Amino acid sequence: MKTENGAEPIIKKAVIPIAGYGTRLFPATKAVPKALFPIIAQDGIAKPIIQLIIEEALTAGVEEVCLVAQPQQVEPIATYFSGTVADAIREKAELAAQAERLAEIGGRLHFAIQAEPEGFGHAIYCARDFAAGEPVMILLGDHLYISESGVSCAKQLVDVYTQVGQSVTSLDLCHESELSLNGIVHGNPSTESPNLFTLAQISEKPTVEFAREHLRVEGIPEGQYLCNFGIDLLNPLLFDILDYNYRHQIVTHGEIQLRDAMSEMIKQEGMYGYRVAGKRYDTGNPQELLRTVNAFGLQGPYRSVLV
Repeated sequence: MKTENGAEPIIKKAVIPIAGYGTRLFPATKAVPKALFPIIAQDGIAKPIIQLIIEEALTAGVEEVCLVAQPQQVEPIATYFSGTVADAIREKAELAAQAERLAEIGGRLHFAIQAEPEGFGHAIYCARDFAAGEPVMILLGDHLYISESGVSCAKQLVDVYTQVGQSVTSLDLCHESELSLNGIVHGNPSTESPNLFTLAQISEKPTVEFAREHLRVEGIPEGQYLCNFGIDLLNPLLFDILDYNYRHQIVTHGEIQLRDAMSEMIKQEGMYGYRVAGKRYDTGNPQELLRTVNAFGLQGPYRSVLV
């Protein structure tokens, strides 16, 4: 696959962790894995959450995708992306095209198993053999994105990675009341772009007191902070650090954290943060899932039903 400008992609692999139990959406997750919950996409087609996340990665030139899953999640997701459908569906051209799209995505899929939930960082560590020494794109398994420009959120980040030649994480603004839900960064505005920052620190779910003292960023309004948006492009050093943290059980909040590893990457080789032109939508709890469904509906052909 080539990117939009015809060049070979720099980031060819993406890792998406989906191994959570989906407890906040129980009992629906007893019937259907959270990753397969349907959303009406911007093109008006009903697609599961995981397909939309994968397609986000593909817009940026990614060629292979590794889903970090529990053992029981593999079969239903692999079956979905097999492209196997009834003859009655293949008789309709538009549906046959969708089936072919599923099979095409399925040909790019790999699975890594996270048998026990030991943290976001541990989930990514489980995909170390898939990464095989290459830089990777990491996307959250329950976040969707709507770009506010003509370029997808993932592609915006790849463009920055190409320009700066270092690891880069996507950023958003969050209010002080949301600190306990986010990884928060500290850094300095870059002279290259008002949305680009050279990072000095990342803190996973910091306290208000710590954030006020250590994580305020020049130019960001009072009471707001720069937080992780949900897409990271990280160099191979990541897996060396995760391996060290796993073997030495370096944990935060009782888990091996991706943000801890990223903090060490900042110290060893530097990292940029970029405020993406877009919105992120959580699908991990009922209230946010409803908000996501409505947001995508307002972007697509069913807008008149919702306004």
